[in-house]
Amino acid sequence: MRAIVVKGPGDIGMIDVEKPKAGPGDILIKVSYSGICGTDHAILDGNISFVKDGLIRYPVRIGHEWSGIIEETGEAVKDLKKGDRVVADNAVSCEKCEACIKGDFKKCKDLRSVGTVNCWDGSFAEYMLMPERHVYKLPDNISLEEAALIEPATIALYGLKKSGVDKDGSLLVIGTGPIGLAAVALAKNMGISKVLLSGRKQFKMDIGKKLGADAVVNITKEDLSEFVKKNTAHIGVDAVLETSGNIEAVNSAVGIIRPKGSMTLVGFYERTLDGFPIDQMVLNEIQLRGSTCELGLCADIIEKMSLQGLDLKPLITHRIAFKDAVEAIKTATYKNDTKIKMMVKMGD
Repeated sequence: MRAIVVKGPGDIGMIDVEKPKAGPGDILIKVSYSGICGTDHAILDGNISFVKDGLIRYPVRIGHEWSGIIEETGEAVKDLKKGDRVVADNAVSCEKCEACIKGDFKKCKDLRSVGTVNCWDGSFAEYMLMPERHVYKLPDNISLEEAALIEPATIALYGLKKSGVDKDGSLLVIGTGPIGLAAVALAKNMGISKVLLSGRKQFKMDIGKKLGADAVVNITKEDLSEFVKKNTAHIGVDAVLETSGNIEAVNSAVGIIRPKGSMTLVGFYERTLDGFPIDQMVLNEIQLRGSTCELGLCADIIEKMSLQGLDLKPLITHRIAFKDAVEAIKTATYKNDTKIKMMVKMGD
């Protein structure tokens, strides 16, 4: 079968690899759609901190935002069958450590992230293998293309959960990439009363408005602090969800959070923090949290899409054929003004 592999920094190609075989508890899935993520490009570039730290080791079969159709199930698989449309968690538990033996897969000591850290072979391939315990069946009213947005939506949802913002609170989302915009849509779906969005690209902020942002600010044209004051009666926001991966955004956000508020970091920054106003954070008792991913949240996003009207389709701005995916990954950063999510159709 064909798969896209990053062999080393700057070295990416589509190669022939052996089609995986399903073990007793495994599911073989024919991949239908796979989204291109900034992390895929960062792995190709080689400058991502996880490469430098040895957490990502080449070669890497990239891709972790996907949907597909079950091709084959192992003999021990109980609840899924051939032909089911599915997505899966973005990490795979080892099933051997003490936590896994107890069935607490979220606390696995040796999680393998799909297509990235401690790599489980990713979704830029015609087929991929997943254990049944991490796979979720899709209802009929969610398309396979939209389902490939479920994984980035789980990242946004986890960040929102960790932020602690409640329905009566105010939230500022910094960044207009897929995670930030999904967070806007999710926050409104969850009933958060005031959701603000900051960014640099008007096209993306317009999408943010469609997804439910109550007010948006282009920080290349307007001061962020003044924008927040105007929209919070000079109190400051209850929570900031920082998704841009911009160090300056982290530094400036401290001054716009109300006392005892919170800032949750979802982006990766690729360098150490400098110029951070830590005394201001301590004085105002602001909680600072990091957030990556959590097993099991696919089910929450599926319910919100299927039963609660969550619509993330506006995030898809580019549609790519699998045969063109290598070039699309190489050049993805060139389209930042108009690109939110580039979606690869994996079938011919």
